[in-house]
Amino acid sequence: MPLYVLRMRDGNCVVAYADNQAKAKQSAQQLAGSAVATIRTTDSFVAQFLLSDDGELKSALLDRATVTDLHQHEYPMLAAATAHAYQEFDASETDSREVHVLYDHGASSHAKDWDKRDKAMIEYAVHQERLRLAT
Repeated sequence: MPLYVLRMRDGNCVVAYADNQAKAKQSAQQLAGSAVATIRTTDSFVAQFLLSDDGELKSALLDRATVTDLHQHEYPMLAAATAHAYQEFDASETDSREVHVLYDHGASSHAKDWDKRDKAMIEYAVHQERLRLAT
């Protein structure tokens, strides 16, 4: 039985183990309450389920390959924004290339600006991903 990744129109994803695409779509729509935008098979998926003290099961993706695969196929805009944020995490043009600035006040303010900019860029990408297949 194949493992399907279904990208929902609201921006979320569902992973379903089903006999065929129709059954995977049916399972996803019952669970997510949103229409299916795309569907594909995947060869691997790793998740961890954590049991909380109050008896709730919480899930978290563990495998880097799984996250990379989802970014590549279901969330390309988010993947690009994340890659851009990490790629540009470097010294500011105003920082000295010769003087160590790790604990410098200026470096601290640059770090805050990077955080704000990168957070805004990721939030924008998330918004765009939610809209990308909404119709």
